Amino acid sequence: MGRFKNIEIQGLLIENFGKIFIDSINKAVKSSDLTEDEVLQKLAPKFEKILSDYEESVSSLYLKHHKFNLDSFLKTHFRNQKKIATTHRDSFVGFILYINGCFVIYEKIIAKLKRKKVDSTLRMTVALYGLVIRRADEILNQLLSGYIDGAMILWRSLYENAIILLVLALENDNELADKYFQHSVRNSKRKILSYQKNYKELKFKPLPNSTEKILQAEIVKLNTRYGKDFLDNEYGWSDSLFSGRQKANFMLLEERVEMNRFRPYYILCCEQVHSNFNGFKNFMDGNKIILPWLVTPEIEIDAFIDPMQFTVSILHEINDFILYEFSVKDEYNVNTLLMKKIFEKQQRTFDKPERRANR
Repeated sequence: MGRFKNIEIQGLLIENFGKIFIDSINKAVKSSDLTEDEVLQKLAPKFEKILSDYEESVSSLYLKHHKFNLDSFLKTHFRNQKKIATTHRDSFVGFILYINGCFVIYEKIIAKLKRKKVDSTLRMTVALYGLVIRRADEILNQLLSGYIDGAMILWRSLYENAIILLVLALENDNELADKYFQHSVRNSKRKILSYQKNYKELKFKPLPNSTEKILQAEIVKLNTRYGKDFLDNEYGWSDSLFSGRQKANFMLLEERVEMNRFRPYYILCCEQVHSNFNGFKNFMDGNKIILPWLVTPEIEIDAFIDPMQFTVSILHEINDFILYEFSVKDEYNVNTLLMKKIFEKQQRTFDKPERRANR
C-alpha cells in the first residue's frame, strides 16, 4: 500500500479483518448448491460492492462496540497525575501555592474593578494578568500529566503576554494601551482573508459581506491616524517607543522591560512550538530518537525544574507591578514578603541534598 511493503501491518486497527471476510465467502460457497466456481463467478461482478459493504459494516460495528470506558480512562489519568504530584510533592505544593496566590489577587482585583472606572492601561494590564495566570494554570496541568514539552509550548504564550503586560504597565500610557487594542485589526484581517479563501473547501458558510467592509473601514481609519507602518509591523502599536526608523519587535520590547535574561529559555520553548529537529532533543539518547519516549509522560524531577521555575519567575516579575498597584500602603510590604517567601520556598525544592549528591 505504502512505499515500504516490508513494514505493512495486518490488523493495524481491526484484528482478523481479511480472515473474517474470506471465511464469510467460504461459508457462502459451502452453503450454496452451486459449485465453488459458479459461486465465485456470480460474486465477481459484485465483489467491490460486497467488499465495500463489509468494510462499512465492520467499521460501524467496531465503533458501536468499542471497549473504551471513560471512567476507567479518568481513573488511570488521575492516578498518573497523583503519582507525579506526590513523587515531587514539595515542588508541586510550592508551584501551586504561588499560582493560587495569583488567583486570589486577581479575583479581588476584578471584584474591585466592577465598581470603578479605570483607564485603558489598567484595564488592559489586568486582562493580561488574568491571561498569564490562566497560562500558568494550564502549564500546571501539563506538568501534572508529565508533558514537559506541552508546558514549554504554553510558557512561550505566557511569556509573550507577560512582556506586553510589563511594557504597558511600565510605560503607563493610555494611548499606547489603546494602540495595542486597535492593532488587533491586523490579525483580524489575516483571519478574515484566510477564511474567505478557504471556506468553500472547508464546507463552511461565507462571512457576511458587512464583515470585510467594517474591517476595511477600521483599517483606513487606523492608517489615516497612525500611518501604514502601524499595521504593517507585527508590533507596530509600540513603534513610538523607539527612536528614528527603528521598528518595534519582541526582542526590543524584552530589553525595554529588562526581561531579556529569559530569552534563552524562550528560544528553547520556541523549538517545541515550531516543527524542527531540535524538538526531538528531549526524546533522544545520544544521536537516536527513542520512539516510545514520544508518547511516554515524564516523571523525573529534572524535567520539571525549568517549566516550574521559569513560570513562577515570570509571575513574580509581574507581581512587582500588581502588588504595588493594588495593595493598600500599610499592607504592601507584607503582601510582597508573602509572595517572595512562597517563591523562595518553591525554588528551594529543586536544590535538595539528594539532588546535589546526584549531580
